[in-house]
Amino acid sequence: MQALPEPLDTSALTRPLPRREVREQWRAFVAEQPDALDRIGRARRITTTIGTVGGLLSIPLFTLIGVLALAQHGADAARLAFGLGTLALAMVTVAVILVRTTVRVWSRRTMRRTHLRLVAFAEANGFDYLVGPVAAPRDMPWRNRGALNLHRVLRSRQPRGIEITNYEITGNRKNLAAPFGGYCALRIPIALPHLVLRAQDGRRRGMSSASAPVGTQRLELEGDFDRHFHLYCPIGYEADALYLFTPDVMARLLDHVRGFDVEIVDDWLLLVTTDDLVTTKVDDWQDIAAAVDAVDDRVERWARWRETRGDRRSTETVAPAPDAMVGRVSTRGRRLKLRMSTDDILMWSALALFAVGAVVGLLP
Repeated sequence: MQALPEPLDTSALTRPLPRREVREQWRAFVAEQPDALDRIGRARRITTTIGTVGGLLSIPLFTLIGVLALAQHGADAARLAFGLGTLALAMVTVAVILVRTTVRVWSRRTMRRTHLRLVAFAEANGFDYLVGPVAAPRDMPWRNRGALNLHRVLRSRQPRGIEITNYEITGNRKNLAAPFGGYCALRIPIALPHLVLRAQDGRRRGMSSASAPVGTQRLELEGDFDRHFHLYCPIGYEADALYLFTPDVMARLLDHVRGFDVEIVDDWLLLVTTDDLVTTKVDDWQDIAAAVDAVDDRVERWARWRETRGDRRSTETVAPAPDAMVGRVSTRGRRLKLRMSTDDILMWSALALFAVGAVVGLLP
């Protein structure tokens, strides 16, 4: 059974909606989903904006006070100027993160017509549409990596589960995903080792709370594939990764899955992007459909994979146990090792600068 209907019916995304029809449908929609009024979102946009403006204004304020203190030529002038300068640098770091968050929060402000078009699109293609924020499914591995909230959620009604959504994750720890983005999640019949295929299509990931796999886990791909994707697998699972991502699979991904990272974790396969995925743009949905089609017909083949390692601490491969390990992955293959994210480095640096500035410049 296909994960998505073929072809997708996208007519609802572009159908004109007269103002009177919007009013009538909106009343019924809000009665069914009160979260569409977005009270939490409005409050958050206000608070993040105030915090960002305050953070930005504090930078020139600390700088000006430091310059004035230095101009006094007093005994403590240099010390006070240094302390205020470090505080200004710390606020620059914080302000960068606040500005990025504020811009993304405002960009997710959803108009009434957008919701109504997505409702009609979901109905035409066998999905349930939820405004959000809602929680991810209980067994979704990302739930253990931070506070995960989903917005504009499309969940399939078919037995073969698929979920397409925009997400936000905070308190992000040991997560490969950026704080804002979108994903398309499919269920796999069997749990697989933790594998990540990162697209190298010219995107600049920039500063993010997303962690990155430790470089020693990167597996070189043959031919031109390595220029377009970087494949990461737990150490000792190189042969398994090549079994799953064969040249024909990579060729198909290269043709249809550009712009998405692919993460396999437990019995989930996720196509992940730093952009919002659930939109009313027809081209976006055609890209999603092509990407899902590229991986969907490979899932049954992947179901034949079997773990051949035990959970011993030794790095040596133990004797295969096909019957015992069906649907399971050894502890060593369950998660990639990750390094600290850019945001974590920046925040710890900002805290260190703040501490230095307070001690040197403000204490007697």
